[in-house]
Order: sequence, then C-alpha cells, then structure tokens
Amino acid sequence: MDIKLKEFFYLPNLLSLIRLILIIPIAFLMPDNQPSTQNLVLILALIAACTDFLDGYFSRKLNLVTDLGKILDPLADKIVLGVGLILLVLYRNFPLPLAIYLIYRDIMIVIVGGITAKKTGHPTPANFWGKLNTTVIAITGLLYLSGWLPGLAKLGIILSYGTITASGISYALLGQKLLFDKNWQKTIYWLILVILTTLVILSTINLKFV
Repeated sequence: MDIKLKEFFYLPNLLSLIRLILIIPIAFLMPDNQPSTQNLVLILALIAACTDFLDGYFSRKLNLVTDLGKILDPLADKIVLGVGLILLVLYRNFPLPLAIYLIYRDIMIVIVGGITAKKTGHPTPANFWGKLNTTVIAITGLLYLSGWLPGLAKLGIILSYGTITASGISYALLGQKLLFDKNWQKTIYWLILVILTTLVILSTINLKFV
C-alpha cells in the first residue's frame, strides 16, 4: 500500500476530508430546534452528500485514484453516515434498528477489509452495492432531516434494509474470495457472519424497525 503525504491535498481526498469535518458542526447544531439552525444543518448535510459524489467524479476525471482515496472515501462515508444516523435517532425519530444494522455492517467491512488489505497490499475499493447503499441511506437521512415527503422517507427505510443486506453480502463474498481457499475455512467464515448477524437482529427485535 503506497500512501504519500501530498495525496492528502488532492482534490478528491480533500473533499472526503471536508465531508468528515462537516459532521462536527452538524452534530453541534442538530439539537437546536430553531428553524434557521435546522435549515443550516440541512444545507451542511446537502454539502456533505455532494462531496461524496464529487470526490469519486474528480478522482476519475483527473486520474487521481489513489490507495489513500480508496481508504478515505469509504471511511468518511461510514463515519458520517454512522454518526448522522445516530443523530437522527436522537433528534428525528429515526428507527434505531436501521442505524445499528448499518453500523454493524460497517464494522464488519472495516475488519474484513483491513485483513484483506494486509494480505493483498491494497485497500478494497467500494463496489456497486456499497455505493448504492450509501446513496439510498443518504437520501433517506436527508428526508428525515428535512421532514419532507414522510411517505418516501418510510420507503427509503425499507429499501435501506435491503441495500445494507445486499452490500454486506457482496463484501463478505469478496472477503471470502480474497482470504480463503479451503472449503472448511469458508464454512467457518460464513457461520461466524451468520451467527453475528442473527445476534444483531435479535438484539433489536423489540424496537421500532420503520
């Protein structure tokens, strides 16, 4: 894995860093129920969402795809979405099981991704299902934050459960492919993932899912 200091100043990586930084004022301002403050929170959240699209666009457009970007972009997504959903649970009646499910998926991806990166020497890039999941949850979070179109926000919650599951399975399959050769190793790997996922789901079974 080759990461150089100058890469932190590449435009795509700066956008990822900006997304990380924006969660700080969002978290600070969210408890204030003044309409002007909440409008500012929404604007900051929209800017954060735009940086997620723009960093990928500029990395391809300017040919600035780096190992740092492959780490920083998804890491920023995970931190911002995780903290953002916790804030929505606290202040916007967002369903707690979905936040727990996403954070669990992200923790597992970081663990498996870290192991595969150590083995292959390169970070695992985001795939289609991961990007789709981020997009669906970001839109759903923005709808909850704004209070617009509550029916569509509920639909977004349902879709989010599906995209979290699909993206989690896709990364688990990639981890299996990169880490294990023997069938018994794959069996143990999937058994552990199924048990952990079942425990997470059971821990939220009495909570409001939608």
